[in-house]
Amino acid sequence: MLNALETPKSTLEVLRGAVEALLTVTGQRQNELADGIGLSAYAVSRRQSRREGSRSPWTFDEADAIARHFGIPTLTLLAGAEVACEAYASSRGSTVTRLVADRTEELATVAEPESAAVPVSTGEPEPHSGESAPEPTDVTELPSSAPCVLCGLPATTALEGFPQHVSADECAAAAGAAQPQESPTTPDGDQEADRQAPATAHTEPDVSQRPGPSGGKRRVRPHQERTDTKDAGVAFLRRNIHDALEQHSGDLEAAQAFLVRKAIPHAMELLDLTRRGGRYDVVAFPFLPDILRKPTKDKPDQIWEARPKWSRAWESLPSGAHQVDELDINGSYLSALKTHLPLGELTHSEGPIDTIKLRRSGFHYVTPGEWTHEHLPNPLGARDEDGPLWIGEPTLRQLNRAASEKYGRLCEPPQIHESWTSGSTEHLLEYARAALAEVRAEAIANDDKMAEEYVKAMYSKLVSTMGDSNFNRDLHRPDWMHIIRSAAFSNLWEKAFKANAAGLHVVRVSGTDELHLIGDWRSATGAQGRQLFPEGRGLTEVKLKNQRTITIGSEA
Repeated sequence: MLNALETPKSTLEVLRGAVEALLTVTGQRQNELADGIGLSAYAVSRRQSRREGSRSPWTFDEADAIARHFGIPTLTLLAGAEVACEAYASSRGSTVTRLVADRTEELATVAEPESAAVPVSTGEPEPHSGESAPEPTDVTELPSSAPCVLCGLPATTALEGFPQHVSADECAAAAGAAQPQESPTTPDGDQEADRQAPATAHTEPDVSQRPGPSGGKRRVRPHQERTDTKDAGVAFLRRNIHDALEQHSGDLEAAQAFLVRKAIPHAMELLDLTRRGGRYDVVAFPFLPDILRKPTKDKPDQIWEARPKWSRAWESLPSGAHQVDELDINGSYLSALKTHLPLGELTHSEGPIDTIKLRRSGFHYVTPGEWTHEHLPNPLGARDEDGPLWIGEPTLRQLNRAASEKYGRLCEPPQIHESWTSGSTEHLLEYARAALAEVRAEAIANDDKMAEEYVKAMYSKLVSTMGDSNFNRDLHRPDWMHIIRSAAFSNLWEKAFKANAAGLHVVRVSGTDELHLIGDWRSATGAQGRQLFPEGRGLTEVKLKNQRTITIGSEA
């Protein structure tokens, strides 16, 4: 009987508990369940997530599919973990206890080599051993615990210099240790043991071990070769294109329309696929500071992305007739996916911070230096108001570069008042970006407009919906969206600066891909003698969209 003080579980929590228990009893993993019910592994992981703010609950149709997958009625599944597991075991002429015991024995048989020596008992329970995995070469032990960049709880190890638990299991264990635990009671009787087994038994066959700081064993996720992930992403995209053509009997327009409609779920599957074996788990729904929250549905948050919208004053150009070449920057958002993204939850700090040295990324409340140059746009973009503002990491780094000796000290460095940052990496989306770039290049080489539009829809919609969108409920990272967009604007400003340094006149800079120049840009070279603007449709190239003639200083 339910205690009067006990809060009853919601139907969603009951369903999640039943799914978790059934996976334990059957020995299945989430990717196997995903294949069985027609979802991606990433989608199943999101629906099972209990993180506050999760926007991906199970639907009724998916509950029906789960019940069919395990061969039990839907209402039995929704009755809870105990009833669901008993029904599953009964359908196979067994009991829950026997299924769990068989599964544990099977794992032990696989894990122990036949010639293994009998281990000396240490008085401590040994973790399950599994498939061996390459030893991470950049894992170091910290002299004292520090907050994990993913979960914020104390960690005793560092990966690539960041304090971090080496697996999602350790983050979960740290979270459990941080909360008071009730002492479990031993159930009496076989029937009660059957009911308790799903909630207490937990085995993971894909876990490997490495020595911990005290000489014990530490459980870590095995890492696959990361080069495989890009190739798997390319194969995934090619397969989607082939299947769409086959499904629509070769009708290019219908197949393209279908693929564009599927761009968002396909982008999320690609992200999941190319993150397998990755060092860091994607935190899809982290805690967000108020600066990233919209005050109302129609008002933006406090982040200034520095979008350029600049045209040069004609009186600052040399007199005479000039040909203006309007250049288009290819795949600006696709290139911007390679930028420093925060890994976990953002933490607050006061005063100046060196994010490059600390390998962090996030947002900063700064007072920028004055900009007085007529021949170049302000790196802060088209801003009408003066005073301090919140900017993203790419904008901060661009302002600091503009203030450096290398850039001619164009302005004073920004004064940082406070920041929200997290440990960061430039490679979080790199394999997804590389897969999209390769298929895009193939489409251009083959003059395949359908595949080209499909890839463009995937990366553009991924960036536009990862912030706060009803069209993408599997990822809520407005911090990533702002930083990627700011990186695209920063990349465009960088091209304008290099054009000016090469002796060209910058006439207009706008959006993410619009750069208007006066001068022979085809022969312009950079500091190392390389061609500054190679012409073409590749990601490192530009294309000429239009030409126009302007006349400066004419009385007519």
